[in-house]
Amino acid sequence: MPRYSKEFISEIKSRLSVSEVVGKFVKLTQRGNEYVGLSPFKNEKTPSFTVNDEKEFYHCFSSAEHGDIFSFLMKHKNMSYPDSIEYLAKQAGMDPQKGVIQNPNYVEKDFSSLRKIMIEVNNYYKSHLKNNMHVKKYLDGRNITNKTIEKFELGYSSNLGNDLFNFLKSKDIKIDDAVSLGLIKKSNRNEQNYYDFFRNRLMFPIKDYKSNIIAFGGRTLDNSIIKYINSSDSPIFKKSYHLFNLDIAIENNRKLKDLIIVEGYMDVISLYQNGFTSTVAPLGTAVTSYQLNRAWKVCESPIIMFDGDEAGQKAAQRVAKLALSNIMPDLSVRICILPKDYDPDDFITNYGSPALQKLLDNSLSLSEFIWKIELEKEDISIPEKKAGFEQRIKSILRNINNQIVKEYYQNYFLDKLGQLKSNINRQNFIYKKRSVNKVSKEVIASERASKGVHESSVREKIIIICLIQNPFLLSRYTEDLGKIKINDHKLSVLVSEILEFYSSKGHKDLEKYNLKSYLVSRGLEQEINYIYQPRLLETYNSIINNNEEAVEKGFVSLLDLHNNLLDENDLNFALNQLEENMDEKSFENFMKIKKESLNKS
Repeated sequence: MPRYSKEFISEIKSRLSVSEVVGKFVKLTQRGNEYVGLSPFKNEKTPSFTVNDEKEFYHCFSSAEHGDIFSFLMKHKNMSYPDSIEYLAKQAGMDPQKGVIQNPNYVEKDFSSLRKIMIEVNNYYKSHLKNNMHVKKYLDGRNITNKTIEKFELGYSSNLGNDLFNFLKSKDIKIDDAVSLGLIKKSNRNEQNYYDFFRNRLMFPIKDYKSNIIAFGGRTLDNSIIKYINSSDSPIFKKSYHLFNLDIAIENNRKLKDLIIVEGYMDVISLYQNGFTSTVAPLGTAVTSYQLNRAWKVCESPIIMFDGDEAGQKAAQRVAKLALSNIMPDLSVRICILPKDYDPDDFITNYGSPALQKLLDNSLSLSEFIWKIELEKEDISIPEKKAGFEQRIKSILRNINNQIVKEYYQNYFLDKLGQLKSNINRQNFIYKKRSVNKVSKEVIASERASKGVHESSVREKIIIICLIQNPFLLSRYTEDLGKIKINDHKLSVLVSEILEFYSSKGHKDLEKYNLKSYLVSRGLEQEINYIYQPRLLETYNSIINNNEEAVEKGFVSLLDLHNNLLDENDLNFALNQLEENMDEKSFENFMKIKKESLNKS
């Protein structure tokens, strides 16, 4: 009969909740922090069987049966203890053979002494922070309050080379244990000498979901090239298995609607302090499948919110692809895209919690995000690129391991591809019809509409307001919007953001989205105020706010007028340049613009 290590058994328990195991055999209903159901051990009509995930046990009041996930299988399914371990290891995605003790003389290790060392060291770091004004000044600069410092038990590691080493010796703590925990390192020059691994750093205790300290992370407070360092793997810590702050994230609710995953410890703390308490981070490495599974234990669809720079977005794409190969029915991720060059801490400092909440509410589903990043990889205006895009989308399906989910993703992507092709055909049809559209009276009502390029700003504003107030236009005129010439830089930024919004949402019930609020949440409040001018809205009300047919007719008229006037201005400018310079280059430019103008007419 195989014998399993305590470490392996603990890992199984950390990966599986009691309700998850018992729920396969008993219909459970959540009541507060517990689950209730009919007893699996005795016939009854009124539920007396309870499950508590936080305390990791079940209890049956009618039969007095009580225990953990292993004892449940032993009593309910008549399994032996080793059989229950093997069964649950497989359910947790672990190889049972890796937990079997092969050596008959193996003595089980007691890690309680190591955990006590971590508590001692954490108190040591905390005491050093209290007495260091330099660190407190840094935290004040990051707007970290004393209450938050205490909640996260932040500390400071001395800049002296062996301060912690001497402290541990004074406490009669075995140096070999401290070395195994990654707190102390042996000198390469002299094996008799030791030095502190963490020096002159803001210290973050890393805890498991039960709030046991298992490791530390340290942020540099000087010009060190390496910004963050973390404890190496140890007998009580596996870096790829844990998430920073998971214990605090679930302290009030073990089943979360939203669990935010960010990149850094300071992002977690900043968000926590601003009301986003269910925020976690990986431990200095890329998100792993183990960490995803741990997140899924408490939230069916965590939100990935990485930095808005190129590196952060590439990291988000890696997580998306990792999630794709691990998703199951009801389990997925969402992606929240921050503005370029913002991290979560920067964004909430500049725009506040309500703006961040709007961003989170507009997070993309995994399927939407995958579609978006593939669509934006290349210009698909030519047939070969369209075919390449379709091939990439279909190849992505091979990464999905769950057959049920794969079938739904296949239907989703095929539907999107069908819509994309339909949209292209529709645009071609509309483009041919557009030449017969007449410009409405409302469009030509303003004197400014017929003036030069620098006055085109008014038309541009009305075109954009029409789109914001009537999102259905996006699905019909995306291609036109992408080609339109916008002279006002502020408005050009808005158009780019609107196109990005459409590429992420596609045809998905655009009318239900508040596009104006979305643009404000993307940091474009000034641009929105710039176009939403009362006098402008009053003058063009019959175009902006009307029935769908009238709105579309007015919008098309605006596009035609705008393009025609810009073409005319371009031609006049080219003629002036030719008359002034009388050179070959100016002549070629004039003929090119004239030819384009004739083709359009």
